[in-house]
Amino acid sequence: MTGTTTPGGGPAEGGEPELVETLDGGVATLRLNRPARRNALSRGLAVLLVDALRRCGRDPEVRVVVLTGTAGAFCAGDELDERAESLAAVGPDTPVDPHTGDLLYLRICEQIVQLPKPVIAAVDGAAAGAGTEILCAADLRIASDRTRIGSCVVKVGHLGNAVMLPRVVGPARATEIYLSGRLVGAEEAARIGLVDHLVEQAEFPAAVAKLAGRLAAGPTATIGLYKELRERAAGVPVAQGLRLQDAYHLRTHLEVPDSAEGLAAYVAGRVPRFTGAGGPGAAPTADGGQP
Repeated sequence: MTGTTTPGGGPAEGGEPELVETLDGGVATLRLNRPARRNALSRGLAVLLVDALRRCGRDPEVRVVVLTGTAGAFCAGDELDERAESLAAVGPDTPVDPHTGDLLYLRICEQIVQLPKPVIAAVDGAAAGAGTEILCAADLRIASDRTRIGSCVVKVGHLGNAVMLPRVVGPARATEIYLSGRLVGAEEAARIGLVDHLVEQAEFPAAVAKLAGRLAAGPTATIGLYKELRERAAGVPVAQGLRLQDAYHLRTHLEVPDSAEGLAAYVAGRVPRFTGAGGPGAAPTADGGQP
């Protein structure tokens, strides 16, 4: 990804694509662009988003990814008309298959979590269902004061939001949000940790740019290794997790130039000049070795 791009896909209103991509100062912004459907995930949009996230992960010019939406909405969830058509083929004799229905938002969440760079969800408006799972997969969430976030899928007899949402707000609160079918207002979302930064709508674009710029200037390769460690250490015994963390600490020292730069800058009393360089090699095992 270089410069400013607007890849193809089903056109939205005004002839723009369903996913609008820009790159500025190391910050790749991926804007969901189906305003008439409140940026609901059509299959076409989901495929574009998965592909864009993969490219961002590989592109050395991308230091940070910002996910956002168009026209006062983040993402209203799955495109239910398409979901109905997909599930119509499922009958009582259909084998239970995790890929039934081809839920592309699962791949989107996986790409966000596995992306070796920080991902920000910039939420200005409503998010529900799959949109809520996607924003919960991000590393940071910044929202405007007109934001509302929820599950809502129980209202159409579906289940969901039982994986990513509990990671952010905990199982009990996630269950209440699912069972109620309600949308959580911006202030409550900030209070319960569903969003990390809450700003007035008029200040939202500048606040997003400031947050993304700060992360883009940071040691993004180290952040990528932190994300990998976070996922590997989740749920393991404490002693095993600490050994794994120690192994990743050594790996960062050996593989990421920003690690040495940060220490040198601290000793010299200057601001570090991070480049984000350094690529992951083989992931260390919990005993500190290589698998």
